[in-house]
Amino acid sequence: MDDKIFDQGIRLALELGIRLKIELEGVDIPLESAFCGFVDNYIIITPPSPYHQIQHKLFSGAELVVRYFYHGTIYAFQTKLFSQIEQPVRLLFIYYPKLIQKSELRSEKRSFCYIPAVIKVGENENNGVIVDIAKSGCHCLVRGKNNKRLIHFKIGDQVKLNCKFPGVKQTLEIIGVVKNLRTDKYDANVGLQFHENIPDVTVKIISWYISTIEKFIPAQEVKLDIL
Repeated sequence: MDDKIFDQGIRLALELGIRLKIELEGVDIPLESAFCGFVDNYIIITPPSPYHQIQHKLFSGAELVVRYFYHGTIYAFQTKLFSQIEQPVRLLFIYYPKLIQKSELRSEKRSFCYIPAVIKVGENENNGVIVDIAKSGCHCLVRGKNNKRLIHFKIGDQVKLNCKFPGVKQTLEIIGVVKNLRTDKYDANVGLQFHENIPDVTVKIISWYISTIEKFIPAQEVKLDIL
């Protein structure tokens, strides 16, 4: 699994009926609920099952942790119970979270590295470093102290990387899309998925580089410990 990323402003990806795993303080049994919709600043869910064993824990202000899996990504957030209704059906209203945790599953190993790169989004560019890489993507670290102004990265941005791999004379231009993002006032940690039409020569260089460094530093294989 990818490094867990916390960020404000991430929009929840939810479909009607999606199964939710619920954690309640003081309750050790697994609880399941389902998403029913949004209203104002609240999320509507079905009562966690088995309901009759934990209904005494479902009071206004009760703290919950909600986790679910959607399109290859695990989402998790903390919230509180706002209210519940019993007619025409029993439903719970929980607060929309201020902070959402995203964890993307990986299908391949990643190799740690340190490759300086120029990172471009549109007309803006920053100096950064590729800190881990796989055949399908990489993570870049952009530090504010190395740039006059940090790019305001967003999920879905198309990014161009200009970089030189050790032992390779030519500068490569790699295009990717922002899939993961963690930012603060000073730094940005940007997870990129490479464009599917990346040139063959670039693919070969990346593959060669990964195989070379794996001889000296074992790649990190991420376990799929779902939820």
